This record gives sequence, structure tokens and C-alpha cells, in this order.
Amino acid sequence: MDKHEAILLLVISIGAFVIPFISRRLYLPSAVGEIFYGLVLGIFFKDIIHETPIVKLLGELGFIILMYLAGLEINFDRIRSTSKRDLTVYFISLFMIVFLSFYITFSFEFPLIYALVFLTIAIGLLYPVLKDTGLLKTNFAQSVLIIGSIGEIISLLFITGFTLYYQFGLSTKALIHLIEIYIFFAIAYFIIKIFQLYIWWNPKLTSTFLKTGDPTETGIRANFVNMFIFVALASLLSMEPIIGAFMGGMLFALVFKERREIQEKFSAFGYGFLIPIFFIEVGLQFDIFQLIKPEIILSALILTAVIFFIRSVAAMIFVFSGFSWKEIFLIPFSLSMPLTLLVAIATIGLEVNMLDKKQASIIILSAILSGLIYPWLFKIIVKKIKIEESKETDKINKT
Repeated sequence: MDKHEAILLLVISIGAFVIPFISRRLYLPSAVGEIFYGLVLGIFFKDIIHETPIVKLLGELGFIILMYLAGLEINFDRIRSTSKRDLTVYFISLFMIVFLSFYITFSFEFPLIYALVFLTIAIGLLYPVLKDTGLLKTNFAQSVLIIGSIGEIISLLFITGFTLYYQFGLSTKALIHLIEIYIFFAIAYFIIKIFQLYIWWNPKLTSTFLKTGDPTETGIRANFVNMFIFVALASLLSMEPIIGAFMGGMLFALVFKERREIQEKFSAFGYGFLIPIFFIEVGLQFDIFQLIKPEIILSALILTAVIFFIRSVAAMIFVFSGFSWKEIFLIPFSLSMPLTLLVAIATIGLEVNMLDKKQASIIILSAILSGLIYPWLFKIIVKKIKIEESKETDKINKT
């Protein structure tokens, strides 16, 4: 490590500690504040950004942990206990989002990559927003998290598909990689079935994967092993490592239902240091003076508005799912905060030449704007209207 990289690492570490306090004062999501901080640092460290392997490694590890935690957030019990009617409505709404995303992209002759931006849904920012507003335990919040979780899985599948298309086009290589992806999911499914059977025969083993507080932190180690197994498997099959990380987290969530304690501890480890470094490192990759160009700002505003418009149209289907009109009004805001996956799209897009620098800048600015505007509006609207914590008709009935 040379002295320039050491100084940059020191400045990033200080920022990772300080920025959450500043963001809280400014009512900003921490991730947005960290990206801004990285943009500012980019002014001073522009010439050495590409010569900092340790910073890049820490950022990539933070990205992997972020996607692993996104997989861990998926509550399969909640999905299973949702009525078939409601699940059907949820899938129809998500299909409408996908359809409208491609329709608008082709109709207005936007770059094809914008369809991916329009359809992407993530719950990384939604979860803390619901928690901050005190809605987390309401039927509305639980239903929205189900929709967001399914939407996040669909989004990851589309990101994988777009990556293959831009790398290989409609070719034999693309078909081979699709087969490799199928192999990946087949192996993952096989592993999970074997593991579930083994846990059933040895229920005491569960504590090994969920145990916290012991000197060796067995649960944390087990999660790291699980995460890196799937990251390595994805890499060997020419997939993005973050897809493997997401799958690893999702499959862990599928096997271990009582995982809240280990999930919170692993989350504290990630969000405590490595994930902030990832967001700061993302900001470092972009020129802040490029982001404030009028054409970049206008394009980002258009993307941000279209994201909300598509979800507003798709939300109309929820009249058939027992939501009140107040809740239907809130749904487009709650599904318009895909900050983490938009950052992922920009990051991966640059790596595989799926995007040029200008398009990546537009997507990053759109991620920042959606991460600022929609959580803020959501919180303001929630203060004005009343969402009941319990309803006569439970939208998460067992089939």
C-alpha cells in the first residue's frame, strides 16, 4: 500500500463513521450521503482512484455482503402464508411493471438499458423507511415487503439476462451461459434440499449456524462460508458474484426461519463498515461535475419520474387485493426506492460495457434522486393519513 492509498483509506474510513450522523441531521438515507461523500472525494483523489486495489477490494466485499443481506431479508414464511388470490394480484402487478417498462422504453426510443432501470425493485431502502414510520408490523407493510421481495428476485433475474445479452448477444455463448445459470440454480436447489434433510435429522446443528455471542462467533463464520460458497460457485459459472451472494442469502433464509438474531449481527458487521465503503467507492468512480450537467440532471429526473409513473399505473390492480385506497396511494412510493439495485446496475454495467459513463452517471443520479424524493414523500404522506396496525381482513391469510 503506497501513501496515497493509505491516505484515501483513512479518509474513507473516517467518512464511513461520520456520514451517518450528518445524513441523519439532513434527513438523508445513509447510502445517499455516502455516495455524495464519495463524489466529493473523487475531486481530490481523481488521479489515483484506479490505483487503489485495497479500497476496491473492500468496496466489492461490501457489495457482496449487501446483496447477501438482501437475500436474507426475504421472508418465505410470509410469502407462503399469503393467500393465492393476493399472490396472483402481486404477480400481475409486477408483470405490469415489467411490461410497461419495456413498452415505454421502446415507445420513446430510450436506450434498452432504461427498461431494466424502470422495472427494478429493491427493499434495501424500503425496510428502514417502514421501520422509521412505525408501519413495519402493519399488514400493509408486510404485504408491500412481500411484493418488494418477489420484485427484487425478478429484478436480479433481469439484471443477469441483460448482462448476458450485452456481453454475448443472441449467440451460442449466451445459450451456454444460460445453461450454466440453470446448472447454478439446480445445484443450489440440490444443496438446499440436502441441507434441509440434514437439519431435519440433526436439529441441534441449527444452533451452529445461528449461534451468536460465543468467542468464535460460529454463526457469523457460518454465514461467511455460505456466502462465499455461492459467490465462488457463481464466479465459476461465469455469473456476477452478487447473484451468487443474493442466492446464498435467500437460501439461508429458506432453511433457517429463526434467523433474526444472526441476521441483525451480520447486518451490523456489513453496515458498520464494508457496505458504507462500497457506496463511497461508487461515488469515487463518478465525476461530480458530470452529474450536475443539465442534460444528466434532466435525464435522471425523467428516469425517476417514469419509475414512479409505472408503479402508479400497476398499483391500480391492488383494488382486487383488499388494500384500502390510502394504502394503494402509498404503494407506488414504497416500490420506487430501488437505490441499491440501481447502484448495482450502474456498477455492473460499467464493468461489462453494458453502459457508457454518461448512462451510468444518469442511473446513479436517478438512484440518488429516487432515494431522496420517494422516502421523503412517503414519510410526509404517512404522517397525514392513518394506516391501521391490524385490520378486520388480514391480507396475509393462510391458504
